[in-house]
Amino acid sequence: MFAEAPIRWFARRPRALPRPAPTIRFDPAEFAPALQTRLLILQATPFCNIDCDYCYLPERDSTARMSIATVRRAAERLLEDDLARDEITVVWHAGEPLAMPRAFYAAAFSVLEQVLGSTCRVAHSIQTNGTLIDDAWCELFKRHHVQIGVSVDGPAALHDRHRRTRGGHGTHARVVAGMQRLRAHGIAFHAIAVVTADTFADAHGFVDFFVEQGVAEVGCNYDEAEGVHARSSLAGREAAHAAFVQHLLDRSLASDPPLRIRELGLALDLIRAPLPRVRWQGRAWPDNAQAQPFALITVGHDGRFGTFSPELLGQRAAEFGDFVLGNVRTDGYLASARSACFERLWSAIVHGTRACEAACAHFGFCGGGAPANKFYENSDFASAETLYCRTMFKRPFDAVLSRLEGAREAPEVRP
Repeated sequence: MFAEAPIRWFARRPRALPRPAPTIRFDPAEFAPALQTRLLILQATPFCNIDCDYCYLPERDSTARMSIATVRRAAERLLEDDLARDEITVVWHAGEPLAMPRAFYAAAFSVLEQVLGSTCRVAHSIQTNGTLIDDAWCELFKRHHVQIGVSVDGPAALHDRHRRTRGGHGTHARVVAGMQRLRAHGIAFHAIAVVTADTFADAHGFVDFFVEQGVAEVGCNYDEAEGVHARSSLAGREAAHAAFVQHLLDRSLASDPPLRIRELGLALDLIRAPLPRVRWQGRAWPDNAQAQPFALITVGHDGRFGTFSPELLGQRAAEFGDFVLGNVRTDGYLASARSACFERLWSAIVHGTRACEAACAHFGFCGGGAPANKFYENSDFASAETLYCRTMFKRPFDAVLSRLEGAREAPEVRP
């Protein structure tokens, strides 16, 4: 779901430009509780050692690397703007994070603790393709309590169709070996799978793989139209997706040991306890980090930064430039909100959030969706429903709610 590098899709995919949304003033003092950064996404390198056919990143050949000085400034800027409180999760996400040297992470973790440790708890998360995991990496993960996500699309036939080496060979065996290394070291991890139209044709095999591997939680990132990946294989396959979600729900309920499907688990969590509210301009809004300024900050390898959906950093669009708000070497986060790019972006995202509120019964549980997907799919931040929100949120939510209502209405069975 995250994007890490500039792209060229705007020139390739002509589109009618939306009308600029009416300007909405941004004042940090109008938010209650005060603005706080919860996710700091650091893109250590755009390079990736494999070549997935649905990848939306055009610069995954680049071997550019983030410096430790940039890591330090990214953290210091949080303190300068009083954005670091309680806990912050640093997400290392780029082409392939493990393409960076282990020594880089050891130094980066130390610097982040030095800068932020007396102000808030710092947690680290790495999403990896799993092919480079070895004993030395596992020791580093354990030493620093790093949360690990492994990208794997299910059984070899599904996975190797899309996630291949630069030489065109499958990567599944190497990923499974990496998962085995994690287990051998007692490191808990979750999996994230990109679900394509191919997955629908082997829903049983998809779930069987994760059950057999003993994976406790799987996140389904449904094939998205993003960046240079201009079209989703799921477009027009709504009924197939609905059947797939029902299959996931049936299998997750029947699985022993339990298999948590992230989207279904999130739906259940939200039904039990809807999103907390954030007050802005005297109104209470569902707390959606992707639509709230600086709740999520993405910093590229060169220090350039953005906020809202992390996929936006470095992308190209006529109205918004490259979505870069500043550079941590020279600019503060909150000061960047005075830029024309931020003003246009914030205004459009607010109008999009209001459009969701007016049109969608799920708004109180979702908070207005992902701005990047509105832009990629609808060509307009100031819009509402997307394929992404139907696949990632609405349909899983409705499936869980329907199952709960059915269980409540079922006649009591007496012995």
